[in-house]
Amino acid sequence: MPAKPLKIGWTHHGDYFKVVMDTYSRIQELKREHDQFQCTLKGKKVSDDDVAVLASKNDAIGELALIVIVFSAFTLEAYINHYGINHFSRSYFSNYLDKLDLLAKWLVIPRIVTGKKLEPGSHAMQDLSWLVSLRNRLAHFKSKTIIVEEIKESDFLWHEDAERAVGTVKRAVYLLKRIDPKAETDWLDQETRRIAPKKPC
Repeated sequence: MPAKPLKIGWTHHGDYFKVVMDTYSRIQELKREHDQFQCTLKGKKVSDDDVAVLASKNDAIGELALIVIVFSAFTLEAYINHYGINHFSRSYFSNYLDKLDLLAKWLVIPRIVTGKKLEPGSHAMQDLSWLVSLRNRLAHFKSKTIIVEEIKESDFLWHEDAERAVGTVKRAVYLLKRIDPKAETDWLDQETRRIAPKKPC
């Protein structure tokens, strides 16, 4: 009698979150470098070269924040798909759940599985709504001509955006864990420990 083929789970949410955390760690390093350099300027006349150094750090942070934001959204979509497929047949999931947008998946799938809901007004779900909107704005960005004086801080990505994206992943997953203790979080716990603490200057 032939041996049964070996089957393993094939998921990507953990891989995506590792990208998030590796990139976020680099952002934290750049933010510390930025803040430490800024501290050395206290009480001094700031030169154009000093401004250029700070700007280069912010530019690098913005570029990396883009990766964190996009891959945080990837993480949450891959995870809720994994969670759903583990509780429904693949055909049911594909026919009725897979076409929902990301926020709807997080609201609908846990409700069907557990009979409990993730509150739309909760911090986690509000942050998820923010993340989805920002990811969509970045993914569907349209080129435009703007007046320099009208450029706003919100036109750029910052350390705080990356921090909020990382927090959104953690808050959403741990909120799901509260209503479904069987929800898998080992992948998240392991990567979360790798976040380096911030050091003030």
